Amino acid sequence: MHELELEQILVDEGFMAKPYKDTRGTWTFGHGLTYLTRNESRLVVATQRLPHIEEHLEEAVPNFTLLPTEVKKVLLNMAYQLGVTGLLGFRLTLQAAQEGDYMEMAWQMKDSDWFEQTPERARRLIARIEALV
Repeated sequence: MHELELEQILVDEGFMAKPYKDTRGTWTFGHGLTYLTRNESRLVVATQRLPHIEEHLEEAVPNFTLLPTEVKKVLLNMAYQLGVTGLLGFRLTLQAAQEGDYMEMAWQMKDSDWFEQTPERARRLIARIEALV
């Protein structure tokens, strides 16, 4: 039955991509949401965000689909954090990936503001690339 009312609720609530305070001062986002469960967030990331980002990477990075799975996964992780446009700024990292030079790829990842800004995440991703050598 809830499917029958979904469209009307979506219209009545409207949509706001960024959090805002509703008429009662409660922080709200999306279609009148005040919270999101871990499972709901995971579902959105798994079924919406990651496939969308992967599609953009396939369009933007030459031969992305031919890269080893682990390299694609690391680049997808980076693109999730930085946005595809942000990842495309890692020209030398992407070039090294396409050439199969994973030591150079790891070095280029280390030699970045991204590494300085999120060192724990960066170290984990770099270790996955270094393991390919």
